[in-house]
Amino acid sequence: MLASAMERFRVGLCQVPAHPLERAEQNWAAIMEALDEAGRQGAQLVGLPECSYPAYYVRDARPYDRPGVRPFAEVTAALAGKCRQWGYWLAAGLAVPHEDGSLTNSGLVFDPAGEVRGRYDKSFLWHFDARWFRRGREFPTWDTGFVRFGILVCADARQPEVARLLAVNGAEVILDLTAWVAWGRTMAELSTTQCEYLVPVRAFENGVWVAAADRYGPEGSSLVYAGRSSVYDPAGVTRFCAPADSGAVVTFDIEPMPVERPARRPSLYGRLAEPTAGLPVTRLLAEAVVPAELSRRVAVVPSPTGRAVEGLAAAYLDQREQDADLVVVGGAPATPGWEAALPGLEGLVRERGGSLLFGVRENGPRPREVAVLVTPRETVVHAASHGRGITTGEMLPPVVETPAGRVGILCGEEAFVPEVARIQMLEGAELLGWTAFAEEPMAERLARARSDENRVYTAAAGPELAIVTAPNGAPLVIAPYGSGLAMAAQVNPALARWKDMAPGTNVLFDRIPEAYGGLAG
Repeated sequence: MLASAMERFRVGLCQVPAHPLERAEQNWAAIMEALDEAGRQGAQLVGLPECSYPAYYVRDARPYDRPGVRPFAEVTAALAGKCRQWGYWLAAGLAVPHEDGSLTNSGLVFDPAGEVRGRYDKSFLWHFDARWFRRGREFPTWDTGFVRFGILVCADARQPEVARLLAVNGAEVILDLTAWVAWGRTMAELSTTQCEYLVPVRAFENGVWVAAADRYGPEGSSLVYAGRSSVYDPAGVTRFCAPADSGAVVTFDIEPMPVERPARRPSLYGRLAEPTAGLPVTRLLAEAVVPAELSRRVAVVPSPTGRAVEGLAAAYLDQREQDADLVVVGGAPATPGWEAALPGLEGLVRERGGSLLFGVRENGPRPREVAVLVTPRETVVHAASHGRGITTGEMLPPVVETPAGRVGILCGEEAFVPEVARIQMLEGAELLGWTAFAEEPMAERLARARSDENRVYTAAAGPELAIVTAPNGAPLVIAPYGSGLAMAAQVNPALARWKDMAPGTNVLFDRIPEAYGGLAG
């Protein structure tokens, strides 16, 4: 990553109303008013939402030919004028036409002199986006002198590679120019999984600020946006969130906030850049399955206290009596004697069936965190490949056939690193078993994000944590925090082979591995 030169500065997020293409002039008037307000509030870097002009639902690749839509050159000239007037940088979410007749869903970047400094084109196209927008394949960042920033456009936040590449390319702040399609019982309650957990996790895992500018209200009769323009700090904490049902120009002072994250290990990430056709998961998805034959039960048990080794056996037996095919136990901070106890645990699993995943920490001059997965056929011992304050192993965690399906292991802070879970999905994992050693406020959102972005189940257990999440990120069970209670949920690995997020939007086949070389090395 590039060296940081970030200074305290003020970001401005223009939460403008949504109007359909037929009312492009109303969109334009709202944009001009919001840009002036951002200037009056002293913003130095301003974000306009995704396709704020002429509209998000543009219907074809030539929206600027429609009556009532301003020529693109007139639009950019006016935006440049606002930058000169107020002296700010601007990342404007626009439908951008090109000489070859194509259209991109872009963030167009202007400097305070009104010069166009480049653009970012949305790379993870959502649903009907692909009918009229060309996919982007580059991940630039811009140095303003007070911060280096990059851009996401809405659904890009659903693919961990995109924000990760921006961070690797030096971004200290990511502007998310978005049109979060929403749901809610009332307009004031509109929300989306992106602002609930996906975008906070992008901030957390990359140690960057994320500032999201969203539209609000309905565009036509079926699209409604969440509003909730937000600022997330590098710890994943929501610092500000606008209302869902009204306009706002959010200004927030962002300042350097160093955080520690497990070091990336690019030499282990080669799988990310391999062609999709040859991946294990691609072969797996081609197999025929009978969903009714794949129903399984997964239990999660908080980290044992007291005599941890005896606690492992008791937790396994208790949940196996309740038909759990996999029991995931949170990591114990110190588990002396676990290796001597392992043959006994293996004997129990061979006799009773199912499988057991647990974590142990080996203290001493070279501390390690180790995950142990015991199945009736084999025992896998994996030393965490990522983590702070430990001696890391040299291999990524494996994907193991178990009675609960194909299980990928996450040991300790491996769950903080998006490449690890991503590669396990590419290796064919249907469920991620995460044994955590320390309490982490972001743990629940991490579990949900790892499921959602990979379309797999996640079973996570730690000192205060016991949760199973579905492939769409929804919690199936959550134990009350601090209760020590175990929980179990029914899962079906067949659902982990359904990688669609929306029509024409697939977490596997819409990746662009040839563009991800910057993540591996």
